[in-house]
Amino acid sequence: MLFGDRIKQLRENAGMTQAELGKLVGVSDRVLGYYESNERFPRKQEVISKFASVFNVSVDYLLGTDGSFMQDAGEAYGAIGHKQAQGVLKNVEMLFAGGELMEEDKDEVFRIISELYFDAKKKNKEKYGRKKKDK
Repeated sequence: MLFGDRIKQLRENAGMTQAELGKLVGVSDRVLGYYESNERFPRKQEVISKFASVFNVSVDYLLGTDGSFMQDAGEAYGAIGHKQAQGVLKNVEMLFAGGELMEEDKDEVFRIISELYFDAKKKNKEKYGRKKKDK
């Protein structure tokens, strides 16, 4: 499940409109619509943190980094994929925890990784979605 799907599900479960949730996290209902349709992703960590706070969930849950990344990699690519996913996460964790990056640089790394992630998910969905339809 992608970030936008999780936000939409949580919002609907809470009985909120996009406008209500947007006000709570500081974005317009139009921007929230982009997030929920997975067309855009928040550029600032603070927006993601506000979503997590509103719904009382972890940022890891919203980003799908609560273990599902490695599980998905393992299912798709076997033990090698799982090991590579662990390596990537360890390197990114060290990059952020090392304290050597300025906050703007951390935001940029986060943005790029998020873009790559959602692009890959979209391509994967298109690739495997078409195969299923063709069968």
